[in-house]
This record gives sequence, C-alpha cells and structure tokens, in this order.
Amino acid sequence: MKKLSYFNIPIAYLLLYTVVILATGVWLFLLSQGLNSVEGITGALKKVISTPEPKSMHNLVEVATPHLFAMGMLIFVVAHFMLFSTKISQKVSLAVAMVLFILAFFNILSYGAIAFGLVASGGIKLLTMGVFVGVFLVLLGMVAVSL
Repeated sequence: MKKLSYFNIPIAYLLLYTVVILATGVWLFLLSQGLNSVEGITGALKKVISTPEPKSMHNLVEVATPHLFAMGMLIFVVAHFMLFSTKISQKVSLAVAMVLFILAFFNILSYGAIAFGLVASGGIKLLTMGVFVGVFLVLLGMVAVSL
C-alpha cells in the first residue's frame, strides 16, 4: 500500500514556494511601476491607475511570451496536485484550473489593451492581476485542503 502521507511534504513545499513566487511577482510589478518612490504602495497603485507606464507592441511581445509560459506552467503544476485529492471533485478542480488559464490570458491581454491605447487607465491591469491572484489562491487553498 502507498504511503500517501509522504505526499504532504512536496505539496507543502509547493504551496510555500508558490506563495513566495506570487508575492515576488506582485512586488516586482509594483517596483516597475514606481514603488521605490516616497509615496509607497498607495502611491504606486495610484500611478498605475492614473498614468500607467507607456507600453509598445515590442514590449507586449517581450512581456507576454515569458508570462504566458510561466503562468501556464505554474497553473499546470499546481492543478495536477489536485489529481491526488479525495476531498474535492475533479470537476471543480478542472473548472478552477480552466478559469485560471482564461484569467492569465486576460491578464496579458490587458497589457495589450494599454499598448494599443484601448484603455487609458492601468486599473484594468490591476483588476485582472488581482482576480488572477485571488483565484490562484483559491486553487492553492484547495490543494492545502486536499492534503
């Protein structure tokens, strides 16, 4: 018989590692938007909403390619841990994973919307990033509950 309790060690490490990746990703995004100035986090968020950094098509391709790959791999790996879950149905975990892939795509598209000039506010980027991180934390919670 398999010792399923040994799965707790890599899953717990994955949860911790993933939370650190999310936190540093948000931190790096805010640093690129002016977090290191004297206004702090609220000043950086106001700056993103009112006057986002200028974007170009070259920057869109440069940013979108690694982000889509990294976000997709992160969702893929974390969602696969749900295969071992006996507490959460596979339909629910599949639905959450598919929603996460769609939200990751919209997160990148929001960058393109700013680059094309479709929106003048960076609030759309903050909204899509916030929703993605929130739903991803739900998936991480589902993995933690399924331990």
